[in-house]
Amino acid sequence: MSLPDLAISIRQPWAELILQGRKTIEVRSWDTGYRGPLWLHTGKHADPDLDRRFGITSPARGAFVGRITLESISPIDKGRWETWRSAHLDPGRYEPGLLAWILSTPERLTPPLAAPGKLKIYKIDDDLTKQLSARLIVG
Repeated sequence: MSLPDLAISIRQPWAELILQGRKTIEVRSWDTGYRGPLWLHTGKHADPDLDRRFGITSPARGAFVGRITLESISPIDKGRWETWRSAHLDPGRYEPGLLAWILSTPERLTPPLAAPGKLKIYKIDDDLTKQLSARLIVG
């Protein structure tokens, strides 16, 4: 897989569940024309109840934690929301206008790299890309 120069921030415990391969669909309300690899960053926001619900303890926050691939994006209707619940893991009810971001090939960084994130998909510089690639766990 090529090294991306783009990243996305996803709250915990969702980012950890993606890295574990337990969550393969990220629910978003916006689309992008981009498909391909992304660095996975996690915000600082904590939701201890949600962490406990999924058995996640002490997840990294405010750091780059891995690399994923955005394979495709599909609209979600009420039927897909229920059918795909085991892949998106969202306990809430269906809301019109949501999109399923289909994710694959999660790879973990060790150790995570503390850094600020941004909204949407964002570009990172070459130096940060090199630092992140040096932390990838391969195989």
